[in-house]
Amino acid sequence: MNISRRTFSKLAGLGAAATAMPGWLGAAPDADSQKLKVALIGVGGRGKAHIEGLKSQHFVAFCDVDDERAAEAFKEYPNVPRFKDYRVMFDKMGKEIEAVSIATPDHMHYPIVLWALAHGKHIFCEKPLTRTFEEAMILKKAVREAGVITQMGNQGHVADGWRTMREWFEAGIAGNVYEAYHWTNRPVWPQGLQSWPKGVPTPAKLDWNLWLGVAPKRDYSPEIAPFNWRGFWDYGSGAIGDIACHSMDASFSGLQLGLPTSVTAEPSGYSDVYLPKASTIVFEFPGNETRGPVKLTWMDGGRRPKDIPFVENDRILANEAENKKGMPNGSFIVGTKASVFASLYSMYPAIYPREYHKELREADAMPAKRLPRPAENSHFMEWVNCVKTGTQPGANIADYAADFSATALLGTIALGVPGKLEFDPKTQRFTNSDKANSMLSSQYEYRKEFLPG
Repeated sequence: MNISRRTFSKLAGLGAAATAMPGWLGAAPDADSQKLKVALIGVGGRGKAHIEGLKSQHFVAFCDVDDERAAEAFKEYPNVPRFKDYRVMFDKMGKEIEAVSIATPDHMHYPIVLWALAHGKHIFCEKPLTRTFEEAMILKKAVREAGVITQMGNQGHVADGWRTMREWFEAGIAGNVYEAYHWTNRPVWPQGLQSWPKGVPTPAKLDWNLWLGVAPKRDYSPEIAPFNWRGFWDYGSGAIGDIACHSMDASFSGLQLGLPTSVTAEPSGYSDVYLPKASTIVFEFPGNETRGPVKLTWMDGGRRPKDIPFVENDRILANEAENKKGMPNGSFIVGTKASVFASLYSMYPAIYPREYHKELREADAMPAKRLPRPAENSHFMEWVNCVKTGTQPGANIADYAADFSATALLGTIALGVPGKLEFDPKTQRFTNSDKANSMLSSQYEYRKEFLPG
């Protein structure tokens, strides 16, 4: 996407010049009593969780394009200045804002993060970090140069599950790990349709132009906003964009996967408007110093894995013979000695066969906890505390979130290109498909007025 590259070249200078850490950053212990001055962009829907997670801090501005969706937040915090346009908010409130928390649809993450970087603000952004692979790579470089504290919203990454699993894998509990499965019941919104919904008059309290932002102008439809946008290529990244940054963390962080070397997809109901109704996406990752290569299978739209080694059909896996649906979201990571299960957010890790897990516990042979655990069991407060101490949280953009989101987004590219796509992590290009390379960036030109500079 040419716009983003031009934007980045100017942004690098803007961010470096604008970045200014708060005076209390890294100060004496009583700095913990200081409240971070946060502006929230998107306060309805998912933004409600941001308000709850950051309510101990000082809200200096609320920004939302939909007054009706934001009404609850406005009523609860009547004295917080309100804006519909994040650009106006930054212009008028820039000196009052130390950090921003972003809970908008996926297509607006990238431009708003760029705008925040241009103003030197610390950033919390919902997952997935971006809508395209190239956006993630640009932000990875931009935030590193800007020097701000960043966090992607991923509740599970602040918790114990993936750390426990990684300790198990590195201790050899599962043997040589070679395969992973992740599945979800998403989408729970329409996907796989062939044409755009019919436009209707825009609700009076919604600024539809601001909602569209960088996306092409199009008539409003309640079949797009406020909820179903994830199913559209223009705004979201479907089931894998919604859930992979949660459930795939079990393998991405647990096995330190990095970027894949190939990706292959089998979608059902593909169109140029909507993401597929269901899909199976297979990633291949190279080995590293602690393990061999790993094949990872992602499944959505009701698809479930079957015949996992060491796992008998039980409540976790679908069992059509007994008319059981199985767990809606889950993961299995398979080794030569055992398979390890985790639910959504890498929670409740368990070793299969279950008898093997029981034997390890009874023999006091479970690996010790050696990886550091965040003091706060809140990804919001981990970010706040890291801003105060001048350190980066675990799910920061440069070291984690950009590559993790980019990996999932490589899967969305495979949905539209048949066959096995070979990918070079060093050059960040596909080696066997020009079409796939064209899909690394946005398929539409962004409206420049919504980008900084």
